[in-house]
Amino acid sequence: MTLFLQRVFDSFANGSAYAALAVAISMVFRSTGVLNLAQGQLAMLSAYLAVVFAAGADPSVAFSGWLAPFATPWPIWAAVAGAVVISAILGALLEYTVIRPMAGDPVPTIGATLGLYLLVGVFVVKHFGGRTRFLGSPFPQEHSDRLLIADARLWFDSIGLTLTMLGALGILALLQRTTKIGLAFRAITSNRDSAALVGVRVERVVMGGWAVAAALGALAGGLIAGEINVRPNMMERLLVFGLAAATLGGLRSPSLALAGGYLFALAETLMSGYVGFIDSQVTLVWALGVLIVVLSLRPSGLLSRKSTRKTLQT
Repeated sequence: MTLFLQRVFDSFANGSAYAALAVAISMVFRSTGVLNLAQGQLAMLSAYLAVVFAAGADPSVAFSGWLAPFATPWPIWAAVAGAVVISAILGALLEYTVIRPMAGDPVPTIGATLGLYLLVGVFVVKHFGGRTRFLGSPFPQEHSDRLLIADARLWFDSIGLTLTMLGALGILALLQRTTKIGLAFRAITSNRDSAALVGVRVERVVMGGWAVAAALGALAGGLIAGEINVRPNMMERLLVFGLAAATLGGLRSPSLALAGGYLFALAETLMSGYVGFIDSQVTLVWALGVLIVVLSLRPSGLLSRKSTRKTLQT
């Protein structure tokens, strides 16, 4: 029982990151029909930006000259928040300059996101040297910062990361349900042409969706960096699990994407804990297998058409 509970606790941090990426992917796909393959790389870039902010004027960190007016390094939470803001602006700019000119044609648009994936990776390696950086966590990480529940250890940083991500996703869901902007977003995901006919500024709403998706990815990248450190390939594995989780709802259900993120993380930790020959690479293959099977047998996701229409309306 203790081992099982420990594995459940261990899945919280990764599950939060998987869920955030899955919801971000789902948001972009719902509003534009585009599968954003660059979502993970943008989150990785934001983690490097957080490292720069946290380093202050340290000359050993690339681009630290940006922060010359700020001689004192930023607290980690402020560094992550700054990276989130910049990532939201970057996401909006990418939608305006790269995605919008494609006029909704899915093939070149997906190709463009793949190009962004490669470009961001090259940019980071060129300017940061591909070295692993340490950011740390905004939450307590000392050996004593934990709770013991039935002899299983629940770390404070895992609690903080999970609650932060759930809080951010909860606020996003609330805004979509209770604000005019949220109503406009739901309108274009239901019927883009009809939304435009009733006066919704579709392009502006889509740009906002890309900004929010980039901000969610940045938050996930900045917080999970305290668990896995910052390196050029840090989000590749997380992106695969995020994509697999998003496919559970046919890339259109944020609620199933959220649940899928935590389910995949739990399955990953249980498999690696109870099956001796299964390591991290094997669980990655398993996630890819689930992704292929769902897309092959049920491309619309686990929801029925009726349930999907209901989800889009809520």
